[in-house]
Amino acid sequence: MRHNVRVKISVAHDFTCPWCWIGFQQSRRLKSEFGVDFDWIGYELWPEGLAQPPSVVAPAPNPDRPLVPSRLEFAYTASGVSKPRYTNQSDDIHNALEAVEHAKGFGVSDQVVERLYTALWMEGLEINQMDVLVSLADGMVPDVAHMMADIEGRVGSANIVSFDDQAYSLGVYNLPTYFIGDKKYAEQPYFVLERALRSVLE
Repeated sequence: MRHNVRVKISVAHDFTCPWCWIGFQQSRRLKSEFGVDFDWIGYELWPEGLAQPPSVVAPAPNPDRPLVPSRLEFAYTASGVSKPRYTNQSDDIHNALEAVEHAKGFGVSDQVVERLYTALWMEGLEINQMDVLVSLADGMVPDVAHMMADIEGRVGSANIVSFDDQAYSLGVYNLPTYFIGDKKYAEQPYFVLERALRSVLE
């Protein structure tokens, strides 16, 4: 393995996506084991103007049938990732993605991303609210007032990708999507990401 080579992996993600909670945990493991860097690219699942899907009431389960895990529940188990304590209640996440773009300019995006994922899924905080973002980013970014101004001015919007059409045009159909070498990996178990990364590093 070429230890002197520093690899940066781009990750298409959205804080509101439960699959990205799994991906975030996988990214921490990749960083710990391989020392790779990440470029967290916001892919906004529900940008302003995108119609929300109609609510669907699930039918009552048949009491005669054993419980079968959903695809997401199976992914939690297969990945060894604990289910989050809270269920995300908000689709509007643009401010949080803007905060990450601001953090990139100071080399602290990994720290901000970790704090925001933890705050949303483990603490149940509304990370799109400006006062919450200020509290979470304080001590990470040099100037939270500057961060607020950038968020309000939508300074990072050009770097945030919207679903559906824009994301699809870039070959991203699922979140998270990892860009490793010249290939994309979406919603994959850890061993697939590890194997792909090893092939790049060898």
